[in-house]
Amino acid sequence: MPLSQQAKDIISELPLDDTLDSSQRKLGKNLDNPRREDIASLLGALVISPTAFKLSSPDGSGNVAAKLFSIQQHVRGGLMKLDHFYSLFHHVVSNSSDIDIWEAVFDIIDNLGVLTPPPSSIAPTFQGTPVRSSSSRLSDREPRNIVERELFFEIRDCTFRDVGGFCDKFFNTKSWDERQKEMLESVMAEHDGNRWKTFPTVPAERLVWDWLRSLEDGALSGAPHKLYTTKTAHEFKEPKGQIDLFFQLPAPEPSGKLEYKHVLVVGEQKSSYDTGRFKADFLQLTRLVRGVFTDQPTRRFVHAFTLIASMMELWVFDRSGAYSSGAFDIHNEPGRFARALISYATMDDNAMGLDTFIEREGKHHYVTVDDVDSNKARIRLLRPIVRQSAIVCRGTTCYETQDGHVAKFSWASDKRKLEVKQLRLAETKGVRGVARVVAHSQITTIDELRQGLEFEKRHKFRNDDVHFEDIPSVGTIDISSQKRKSASDHWSDASESKKPRSNSQQSTLVVRKQNSKQRISTGKPSLYNSDGDMWENRIYSCLVISPAGRVISDFRTIKELLGAVRDAIRGHQSLYETGNILHRDISSNNIIITKPEMAGGFNGMLIDLDLAKVRDSGPSGARHQTGTMQFMAVQVLRKTDHTYRHDLESFFYVLLWMCARQSWRNGFASSGEKPPKESVLRGWEIGSFKDIARTKAGDMTVDGLEGIMTEFPGMFNHVQPLCLRIRKILFPLDKDERMSFGTPAGDPNQLYSPIIAAFDDAVNNM
Repeated sequence: MPLSQQAKDIISELPLDDTLDSSQRKLGKNLDNPRREDIASLLGALVISPTAFKLSSPDGSGNVAAKLFSIQQHVRGGLMKLDHFYSLFHHVVSNSSDIDIWEAVFDIIDNLGVLTPPPSSIAPTFQGTPVRSSSSRLSDREPRNIVERELFFEIRDCTFRDVGGFCDKFFNTKSWDERQKEMLESVMAEHDGNRWKTFPTVPAERLVWDWLRSLEDGALSGAPHKLYTTKTAHEFKEPKGQIDLFFQLPAPEPSGKLEYKHVLVVGEQKSSYDTGRFKADFLQLTRLVRGVFTDQPTRRFVHAFTLIASMMELWVFDRSGAYSSGAFDIHNEPGRFARALISYATMDDNAMGLDTFIEREGKHHYVTVDDVDSNKARIRLLRPIVRQSAIVCRGTTCYETQDGHVAKFSWASDKRKLEVKQLRLAETKGVRGVARVVAHSQITTIDELRQGLEFEKRHKFRNDDVHFEDIPSVGTIDISSQKRKSASDHWSDASESKKPRSNSQQSTLVVRKQNSKQRISTGKPSLYNSDGDMWENRIYSCLVISPAGRVISDFRTIKELLGAVRDAIRGHQSLYETGNILHRDISSNNIIITKPEMAGGFNGMLIDLDLAKVRDSGPSGARHQTGTMQFMAVQVLRKTDHTYRHDLESFFYVLLWMCARQSWRNGFASSGEKPPKESVLRGWEIGSFKDIARTKAGDMTVDGLEGIMTEFPGMFNHVQPLCLRIRKILFPLDKDERMSFGTPAGDPNQLYSPIIAAFDDAVNNM
């Protein structure tokens, strides 16, 4: 087919050069009997060439890249005769001119006409809701065993039992008023000196519940918080699990559905006591606490307890882990039980761990923060736009504000440079495409919340043989970097003693491990270095940034998605080259869609510099793994120091995730299309670091990526050539034709420029 002069000019401007060398060698070996996979590979090489994006298809509908990709899918699916391609591969093998090659391509497109998508490119159907993406990776609808397994990896190295000072801190009667003291006296009257008088001889769950209700009706009738159970008619609206026992404010309709956002204290009850079940019971309790943090994301900590037969253990969960009173028999220590029961029923918001920073006036919520001039600014919060579903994490929660800003609450490691300082540094250096600071206030720290407690040893779980480098976590990774020795007690899974040592930076009553200055250097990158502290101290802050925007997962058009990702990459380049700062946590929650007129011409911007660090600076000493699991680069999962290229790889994973997963939720499916029952991207969420790295490496081959792209809704077919083109830029073949995952030496523009150009071409062709 003769080419137009415009097409010839484009071909001359964008020569193929060595693009087809590999295909030429393969086809030359089988000239008389070409293999289907070799022709598909040739078409793939042409699809991702810049020329294919620039050339308009013969019928004027879209570009050549999109047409070729559809043809390639038919070839791979065995739905097309190979004699359509003889002219093309003879030109390639004969080293013909680019004009000859592209004329052959145009002939193929013209002769084949409109193709029906091959069955392999249509996502299989199923009934149900696709698993949603979140910072914790796991939705509420996940099977309980999967959630609890992942939670174990999250909580295993930051759990403490028999913490000194626990009951005195949380259930101290010295501050009680006369009403609470009367309640204590009334409850204790039900104990005969040896046991609780009416406690059931056989501690069946329903009988114990009836006993607790009798105590409440008699001694706690005027308490503000009421005890509930789901063992009667009560059920929760959310699919997070039914809590056995819990305290909350009285439900407006006792027969109605309950909600996690109202739960104050979580309780887990069992009828028979078995020391071998501690881990299972604890993880069940932890899963329920996770649900409370999910629906109360700005809560500072959550009280919880287990009551197994007559054995009770009192717990507190915060963003650095869980710690307890140790287990005790309520018959032998009735005062301890009574103090806890009355405290749970009467605690004020501060003692309960509720959010006391956000001010509530009717239906409106406000925060008072320090602006850039250190003046007090009162800001009204609107709808929440980001929240995390993990426990041990930064707990990032973002609200849109009335003034068009974003208020972000998070618990950042005290070993890292605070995000507000990173943002101010970036602004000072003239970085573009990154949010700017409007106001900031520090609220509290984990050290302050744990003031007066004595932590001696971490709890060591029985049969705990998982190595730290294999540990996955929830959301933005927050793990301890080595296997630690743990505490035990008379209801423990293992025992090991070790004398506690004080940290000079803490209150003398707060016992942590040797101070962090005595860390051991492992020679590994900072995200895997050991940390000397027994638990992670975190700083809880409210940061107000501008401009406001929608998280990338809320994209409304394909062009909006591509433009936002492209401009966020431009912002990343400015942050790296101008600000000398590496972001290190590219994820779907950290890219926002912005209005160009409000954001310096950017359709998308980067937010969340919690894990960012100045380039070439030393290890921070924080325990965080840097990144969000689904979007973490292969080499970072394999313990390589983080580079700008790894962040670019994460941008690519965000794009794929939006196309293959989020697009279905955002309503981009055509009539009759449904998402796959289980996405291949599931392998990016579940498993060890090594497993996920291996899965991603396989998915970044041409065949692997094409498997992912079969999960795109049909509307995203035009994005597929862009994905193949970026894959080739990020994962080039080395001299042995193996995919390279490394960071190239030299100017970072060798990656930034072609990736941004690929997005430009795709956006312009939309």
